Amino acid sequence: MKTYFLKNHKWLYSLAVILTISLFLTSCADDNDQVIVEPQPVSATSNEIMAIPFFVETINGNLPENNSDLLFENRTHAPVIAPDGHQVTWGEFSAVQGHISVECRDEGTYYNLRVSNLIPDGVYTIWNVTVKAPGFDPSNTAEMFNITGIGAAGRGDGTDNTLVASPDGTIEISLTSPGGALSMFGNIGNCALTDEFEFHVVGTYHIDGKTYGPDLGPDGTVAEQFGFIFKNDE
Repeated sequence: MKTYFLKNHKWLYSLAVILTISLFLTSCADDNDQVIVEPQPVSATSNEIMAIPFFVETINGNLPENNSDLLFENRTHAPVIAPDGHQVTWGEFSAVQGHISVECRDEGTYYNLRVSNLIPDGVYTIWNVTVKAPGFDPSNTAEMFNITGIGAAGRGDGTDNTLVASPDGTIEISLTSPGGALSMFGNIGNCALTDEFEFHVVGTYHIDGKTYGPDLGPDGTVAEQFGFIFKNDE
């Protein structure tokens, strides 16, 4: 009986040692797992697209209100004409729908956007707009609505921000805008979602069917049609 007890005791002792070593190794593995933390990129998405009424007007020089209102560009009162030759109404201009996803990367602010219900076969360009606190204010015309910067999206020279809407009025584009000087005026942070108080991605319709590189173009030839707004509330 005594011999059996000693043998069994040795077996239990060996098992305890094995379990202790196993628990130690598992603990070390858990500690290593906890040390490796992958940082999450700053990103945002939005389906809230804004039809912009501030750069078009009615025949009487007022902001459009009714879908049937014929549109004129508000800097020269030039009619807003579609590629097929008809004058665009507010109902057509304001029917835009869209989605955008934005992500901050080492090389700059990346975004992909898709917009529908645009002017069929229309020529469009995409722009970055930065806005100071307290944010975009249509009533503050003295300071350009609090806008601090405007520039061609993407590389900034106007070589990658141009596209033509499909026959059913759809566009889709992906761009990366690096931080630095904007093509028209002002600057933009490398991560616009956090470096700017407010950041807009704006689409402009080119009435004359032409684009002008890093510049929007002459008055009367372009009308800002839609925008996505991101505001840093932190």
